Amino acid sequence: MGKKESEFGGFLQSLSSRVTANVGGPGTGGLAIARYRGAADDESFQSESEQHILTLCAARPARFEARNGPSRSFIYSKQPGALSLVPAGVCPLLRSMSEFELIVCVLDQPFVEKVDAELECRPVGDFRLQTNIQDRAARQLMRLLVAPVDEDTTAERLYTDHLAHALAFRFLVLAKATGLRSAAPAPAALPRRAMRRVEERMRNLENDLTLEALARESGYSPIHFSRMFRAATGHTPHNYVLHLRVERARQLLLRLAAWTWRKSPRPRHLRRLPPRTAGFRACLHCWTL
Repeated sequence: MGKKESEFGGFLQSLSSRVTANVGGPGTGGLAIARYRGAADDESFQSESEQHILTLCAARPARFEARNGPSRSFIYSKQPGALSLVPAGVCPLLRSMSEFELIVCVLDQPFVEKVDAELECRPVGDFRLQTNIQDRAARQLMRLLVAPVDEDTTAERLYTDHLAHALAFRFLVLAKATGLRSAAPAPAALPRRAMRRVEERMRNLENDLTLEALARESGYSPIHFSRMFRAATGHTPHNYVLHLRVERARQLLLRLAAWTWRKSPRPRHLRRLPPRTAGFRACLHCWTL
């Protein structure tokens, strides 16, 4: 299954167009992700992109040849889970020497810059090409983001927004030459007044529940909102929304059970128990088994 020289370039162009369409739209804002399979002697990696690129070796080990100049080259093996980072405007001089499968993520430049500006302790240094590196957090985030693509489903926007911001942060850390400065202090909890506004918005399922919308409701940036919300509740915004939905479903089921209890025939000795009591719930559980 030979690849044309421009095939990977066309693949990147397709992902880049999806990133542009997703910003402010219904998709995963700020990035696009998909799988790419190639064969030996694939030189189509030598494509320059206007976006940042993050790749993950997804399946079997693969061998690549990298060139440092016109006469210098070296061969390396890329194991499953290994990452490569290609900053925008950089053209990697690579050639595959075996079949391979990659998870390719294209990160929108303005999106990464926005995440960088919101950080309290920003990574320092310039972006540089990184090949064959390991990072467990980035690897897990990419696998979570590509799962809906593999299953041809659409994940909730709040969930994908949270993952996208986390992956952009990992990209900033890994792509910078000199790493992070000293660790930031623990984030403060979200103020009670802001927490009440956010929770009220979360309880209405018709509202826009993207990370951006919830952050605007709180008055903080998405990065600060996520950290302060977790400090206040112990949960991510997405997990908290799921908890609220489960609690609402439980209350609806309890109301339905109480209505069914009143309307359906039951043993005489159970009719005296008023609904919504501990005895009622215990008897109801036994009665419905």
